[in-house]
Amino acid sequence: MKIYILSTSDTHGWILPTNFVGNNQAPFGLSRAKTAIEEFKNAHPDDVIFTVDNGDFIQGSPMTNYIARDHREFVGVYEELANQMQYDIRTLGNHEFNYGSEYTKLAIPESNNILTANIHKNGNNFYENSYKIIERKGVKVGFIGLTTEYIPHWEKESNVSNMEFQNPVEIAKKLVPIVREQSDFVIVMYHAGLEYDSNTGEATEVITGENRGYELINSVPGIDALVTGHQHRHIAQLINTPFGDVPVTQPGQKAEEIGVISIDINSKEAQAKLILTKDFSPNLKMIKSIEKIQTGLNEYLDTKIGEFDKDYLFINHFKARKESHPIIDLVNKVQGKAVNASISANAIFNDDLPGFKKEITRRDLVVNYLYPNTAVAELVSGAELLAALEQSASFFVIENGKITVNKKFLEPKKQLYNYDIYSGIDYELKIENPIGSRVVKASFNGHSIAPDKKYKVALSSYRSGGTGNYSMYNSKKIIEENPKDIIELLEEFIVENTPIKLKVPNNLKVK
Repeated sequence: MKIYILSTSDTHGWILPTNFVGNNQAPFGLSRAKTAIEEFKNAHPDDVIFTVDNGDFIQGSPMTNYIARDHREFVGVYEELANQMQYDIRTLGNHEFNYGSEYTKLAIPESNNILTANIHKNGNNFYENSYKIIERKGVKVGFIGLTTEYIPHWEKESNVSNMEFQNPVEIAKKLVPIVREQSDFVIVMYHAGLEYDSNTGEATEVITGENRGYELINSVPGIDALVTGHQHRHIAQLINTPFGDVPVTQPGQKAEEIGVISIDINSKEAQAKLILTKDFSPNLKMIKSIEKIQTGLNEYLDTKIGEFDKDYLFINHFKARKESHPIIDLVNKVQGKAVNASISANAIFNDDLPGFKKEITRRDLVVNYLYPNTAVAELVSGAELLAALEQSASFFVIENGKITVNKKFLEPKKQLYNYDIYSGIDYELKIENPIGSRVVKASFNGHSIAPDKKYKVALSSYRSGGTGNYSMYNSKKIIEENPKDIIELLEEFIVENTPIKLKVPNNLKVK
C-alpha cells in the first residue's frame, strides 16, 4: 500500500480552460485538475490518497479580480470550489494577501484544514492550526503548512498590518519533531520554492529568504516529502539530503499540472511525478458552479470602454523590450500621472500579452495588465536610478554575436516581469559592456542624470519594495502613492481620452 499526496498550487483562480482572449480551450484550469484527481483516485482504491492545495488560490485571473473589486457577493465561490476539490489540507500563498488580510479570511474562512504555521496576526496564529494529523487505513500522516516570509516586501503595509511572517525553516525545526512523534509520515507544504540547484547546490537566485525549500530539507531532519509552489516551476524529483532522499514537487501554475508524491508504507520508497491536466476534460459540475459568475464576467469584460486610432499589438515581445512599445509607454505615463512623476517604469510581464486592437474592452485591459498593483512614487538619487537601469540592462546578453535574453531571467523560472522599461528619460544600453557598466547614456529633460541629484520615479507597488533585485528601490523612499489599482487608472484614462492616438516611443536604445 502507498500513500499519495496530490497537489495543486498557484491556480490563481483559473477555473475554466480559457485564457480569456479567444474561444480556444486552454491546456489548464482547476476544472481539468478536478477530473484528473477523480480518475487518479478511482484507479487507486486500495491506497491512501490526500489532496492538498499549496496556495495562491484566490487571486490572479480576470474572475478573481472581478470578484474582489466589484462583486464580493460571489466570494463564497472559492470555498465551494475547494470543497469540490475535496482538499484535505490547504495553505496560503503570498497572493492571498493582495486584497488585504480581511479579504483573505472572507474568501478562505477559518477551517482546521488550513495551515499557517509561520503567519501570525496580533501575536496569534493567522489561522488556528499550524499542523494537522490525519489517520486513514491505520496510517497517520502529519502535515505542516508554511508560506514564504517575504510577503511584507511585496504587499502594501495596510494589507498585512499587525502581521508577522516568520522564517519557515526555524518554524519547521520546532514543529517537525512534534509532528514526527505523532505521525508515521511528515509532509511539509511550503508556498515558496527552491533557491539552490538540487543537483549542484549552487544558488539559482539572489538569496533573500523568499525561497528556502532547499535549506528546509537540508537542515530539518524528519521530513518525508515537500510540496512547493510560488515559483511556477515544474518540479518532480527526489532530492538528496543529509537525511536521505526527499521527494519534492512543484506543479507549475493555473492547475496545468498536478504534483504526485508516492511513498510505499512498508519500504518507505518514494517517487515524485507531475500529471498534465490538458489531457483531462473539464469537470462539468465545477463549470456549472461558476456559470452565473462567468456570465456576468463575460458581459463586464466585453464592455467597450474606448478606442485607439489603430491596433497596438505585441507582435514581437523581444523587440518591444529592446525598443519599448506604445502600450508600455502608455502604462508608464498613466502610472506616472497618478503620482505626479515624469519618470516611470513598467515591464512587459510575459510573452503571452496580446496588446490591444483598435476597439478597447475591459477584457483587453485584464489580459494585458495582470496584477493588482497600485502606483507609487519614490524619491531616489541619480546614482540609484542609474543602478536600476543597470539592473534592467542585465536582462540582455550577447550570444553568437546577437543580443538575446540572459538565461538568469528564463531559468529556473521565467522572470520576464523583472525587466523594466522606462519612460520620461532617454537612455542607451551597450550590451557588449560588462554587466554593471552598460548604461552609456541616460538623460532627463535633456540633461545627463546626475548621481547626486534626486529624481521622482513612478513604480508599481510590486517593484517599489525592491523585488527583482532592484535593491535601490525601497518602500521607505515612497513620497506619493495612489490607492487605485493601475488597471483602474488605465480604464479611467481610456474613457476620458478616447479616441487615443499613441506615439511610438524612441527613448530607449539597446545596442
